[in-house]
Amino acid sequence: MAVSDEAPAAEVDFAPEIKPLRRRTLPASFQSRLLGGIGIAILLRILLDSELRLKFLTGASLTQGALVAAIALGVVLTYRGSGVVNFATGATAMYTAYVYTGLRVEGKLFLPPLPNPFAIVEGVAHHLDDKSTLRLPRWPTFIDFGGHLTLVSSLLMALVFCVLFGLVLHGLIFRPLRHAPPLAKVVASVGVLLFLQAVIVRRYGTSARSTYLNVGTPKQLTLPFSIRLTVDQVIVIVMVISITLLLWALFRFTRFGLATRAAAENEKGAMLLGFSPEFLAGTNWVLSTVISGLLGVLVAGNQASVDPVAITLLVIPALSVALVGGLNSFGITTAAAFALAASQALIGFLQNRTWYPKAAGAPIPGVAQLLPFLLIVGVLFLRGKSLPTRGAVASGRLPFATNPSLRSTRVVAPIAVAACAVALMFFATPNGRLAIFTSLIGIVISLSFVVITGYVGQISLAQMMLAGISGFTLSKLTGDGIHLYGHTVIPKIPFPLNALVGALFAMGIGLLVALPALRVRGVNLAIVTFAFAISMNEFLFKNPGVSGGFKGASVKIIGPLDPLKTATVGRGKGANVWFGMFLLVVVVLLCSMIVNLRRSGTGRRLLATRSNERAAAAAGVDVAATKRTAFAIASFVAGLGGALVGFRLGSVNQLYFGDTNSLAVLAFAYLGGIACISGAVTAGMLVPSGIVFTILQTVFKVPSEFTLLLGGLALIVTAIMNPEGIAGGFNAKLRERKRARSGESVVAAHAGGGH
Repeated sequence: MAVSDEAPAAEVDFAPEIKPLRRRTLPASFQSRLLGGIGIAILLRILLDSELRLKFLTGASLTQGALVAAIALGVVLTYRGSGVVNFATGATAMYTAYVYTGLRVEGKLFLPPLPNPFAIVEGVAHHLDDKSTLRLPRWPTFIDFGGHLTLVSSLLMALVFCVLFGLVLHGLIFRPLRHAPPLAKVVASVGVLLFLQAVIVRRYGTSARSTYLNVGTPKQLTLPFSIRLTVDQVIVIVMVISITLLLWALFRFTRFGLATRAAAENEKGAMLLGFSPEFLAGTNWVLSTVISGLLGVLVAGNQASVDPVAITLLVIPALSVALVGGLNSFGITTAAAFALAASQALIGFLQNRTWYPKAAGAPIPGVAQLLPFLLIVGVLFLRGKSLPTRGAVASGRLPFATNPSLRSTRVVAPIAVAACAVALMFFATPNGRLAIFTSLIGIVISLSFVVITGYVGQISLAQMMLAGISGFTLSKLTGDGIHLYGHTVIPKIPFPLNALVGALFAMGIGLLVALPALRVRGVNLAIVTFAFAISMNEFLFKNPGVSGGFKGASVKIIGPLDPLKTATVGRGKGANVWFGMFLLVVVVLLCSMIVNLRRSGTGRRLLATRSNERAAAAAGVDVAATKRTAFAIASFVAGLGGALVGFRLGSVNQLYFGDTNSLAVLAFAYLGGIACISGAVTAGMLVPSGIVFTILQTVFKVPSEFTLLLGGLALIVTAIMNPEGIAGGFNAKLRERKRARSGESVVAAHAGGGH
């Protein structure tokens, strides 16, 4: 079998997978009809029961469904127009709601935290003369309109912002990524999400902010079947349904809609017919931001508050209902959104029933949040082969999976390890040692992305969730063991075996996550893994029986490696040096393991699968087994990172592993270079509270809330300008210089009569 040892020059995404054996399954159309019939039967059962109906069709649930529908419609528009599954659609709705609220309540339009060009001059003057009183003009943070604006004025300005923002997203970010691989588009949208959320946290903090929006009246209306809604809620629901009908008519009967559909099927053919894919994509981006932004404002006003997280993470249920509609149908997407939100409200009501499962005496949390994940998995398993793909003119490639040179492994790496050890032992302050600890753990978790995304091309957003599962398992193993129904399943295990068991447990969960990878790939797999991460955060990490409640679940090391013990060497006290040396040893061992994996036959099979699954299968590669192997290794590495986090903090809690942390870790892994060991090391240096940001905070006085803001912005720029990442771009330049030198040598040899 001949398989190339180097990363391929191109990638074929969504390539149909060849399996050695065929399973007999029911036809997809029959499966859809069967599931549809079951769904209709359940719906009728709920509607015929007066008690269930009143908890199913409530004003709050239908309003929530309207917002999910609006975000989902935005996702469908950007996908149909430009082939981008925009993870930042919910963040756009949230950001627009804040824009409206600032104008309506305070009469102020907030500006993103932009760098002050005068700060450098002022800083240099104060550095040269510490008695200097130079004070240059400050960069504005708000545009003040002299008092709160009217409802109409605030809405109009918010819509103008949506139009401009849609043009910026298309023209400056996703248009340059038109021929990029799916990974680059995913990380760019993740960068936008992180940036928008960080801007809001910087301007308004993390607490909810009151809104002021009265479109109708607070009077309640009684509809058929005793359904009660306020006028505001009716307006929002009617508006979503009207927008859905207008979009259906636009794409069904107008030249613009037909051209967009043609470009989605065959972009090159649409160009030959005289349509501009860029114009179509830009218009759809504007429609997406306007619809999601407008409904974000209306729903936030209806709910009387807005915060940086709630609307942002509604992108997961929005993605689930968009997939139900095949990323194509506006009507099915909207109907599924209302049904999903109503079902989640019904589950909240059923929690009070005696038969509902309990944890620590309270109903198990997060069951309602599991619905979007289960819906996504069901849709992708049943319709994964029939989900629409775009006929792009060209497709880019994933970052080059560098094979480390002997100089790197035998010279550069030992010098870096020795320098880190010396810094830990003698030079680093207590805060500096903590930053080194965090960076070393960041390297471990980033290495899991190198294996799963860099080597096999699977876009997984669940690595931080797997790390959390290992961390919470570790907390049980360092306590009184794992118990089930009063029986001890796994007893207390001493260090370091407990960390290995936690990592093995994460590996087992990772193999379950790998099951969708055998059916789907690319962006669809990113959706599955991100939904899994969010649902596990709600279902598992917020479970007081697992997480330990508000205080978190404790993790202890008994012995000289306890990170909470006072240092016996080095500068200052605190941050045990010997725990840092233990982390350094773990990082060296993992890097060596992954270097050898890259050079092995298994590594070549991983790269062959990443390049083209059909070609790999034709060459004799068991694609399914190869994917499972990659998920197992990556999950084990991520689980080991989660165990190290528990040791480092002395406890684990859902705040560290939940919400957008999975996206943040992917961001920094891609920023460093997601396909090479040096990229993981660079990513570890860049993670929040790591070495780079600690230096920025202590030396350059950069506030900590700028961590994700700068990270999101850097991620967007990297996806556009340098898809290889920082370390990957540096390696690419070295390869170019090496090829140039070898070319010059060949020319010189021919000139001198050589061969």
